Amino acid sequence: MSNDFNFQEQLNQIRNTYDFDFVGLAMSSEQSALCHIKWQYVSGNLNHRYKNIELRTGRGIAGIVMKSGKPIIINNIEESPYNDQLFNYPIIQSEQLTALIAMPLWKHNRVCGVLLSGQRDNKPLPEIDIDQFTRFGPFYGKDMINS
Repeated sequence: MSNDFNFQEQLNQIRNTYDFDFVGLAMSSEQSALCHIKWQYVSGNLNHRYKNIELRTGRGIAGIVMKSGKPIIINNIEESPYNDQLFNYPIIQSEQLTALIAMPLWKHNRVCGVLLSGQRDNKPLPEIDIDQFTRFGPFYGKDMINS
């Protein structure tokens, strides 16, 4: 990762700027197709369970976003199809999220990370322009992983 970029500071900035309860950055640990995805940095976490979450591409919120390259926006977990299978989405359970936005982070035409921002206690997602949010200064154009 880039030595001059403080991911933790940037997650804190996103959480404070947009008034999210939780913000996390998941990245793959390998370059292969069956890579393992871990939550590397978080802000506003309730506990340290996120450190034990390890997903494969296509599994969990981060894995689905990494595989599809498409964002996931859930305004209300209880009213979403994800609610019936929460055991498959450990970050939602461990952080008690009730709404979330999970955005792919791109590098060299491939998804290299997922930025997840969420709310608890049925707090609504903030009114944001998704295109602007995906280009939020701290992460746009940054090297997320080593080339």
